[in-house]
Amino acid sequence: MHVVKLPFNILKGKDDPSPMLKVKSTGKTVFRVLASIFVAVSLARSASAQGTSFDRLTPAFPTAGERTAADVASWVTVGTAVALDLRAAWRSGDRKHQLHLAGARIFATWTLASLAKGLAHRERPDGSNNLSFYSMHTAMAFQTLGGPRVSVALPLSVGTGGLRVAAGKHWLTDVLVGAGVGALTSRIR
Repeated sequence: MHVVKLPFNILKGKDDPSPMLKVKSTGKTVFRVLASIFVAVSLARSASAQGTSFDRLTPAFPTAGERTAADVASWVTVGTAVALDLRAAWRSGDRKHQLHLAGARIFATWTLASLAKGLAHRERPDGSNNLSFYSMHTAMAFQTLGGPRVSVALPLSVGTGGLRVAAGKHWLTDVLVGAGVGALTSRIR
């Protein structure tokens, strides 16, 4: 094990002399997170503007009302997953450190997804914009897998991804890549 220092001080006061977050990690974890960055950027560059035949295996709901309901439900499921993860961090013995790690996971997940969306410009299935690749909702839900019990976190995460496809906001491959990246960033513990 070695210590990785990340510049992260959202919860630290201005007078705190240690502006770096210390994350105990194995070399494998650091490699996996860096590899996920490389894979996400590579996939973002190669993602086509339209979905593949594989993407069309799960069609969106037919009516606008059903798609809107799925969209709202996906916000609820990802919010619940993140809230449960933060609750577990709050209740831990080392509250401050665990909340810093939770913030680092959220920041890393958001940054990777934003970078990929900016590079790919993949159109959403519903045609609303070109920020489809990859699903940030799914990645955020999956980054919670090490926190709350798996029996709660995994169904919320999978449900988030399914609802994003059903809402017509993402192709199936967007959700699968988001799940993979989120699972990798969940290793920041």
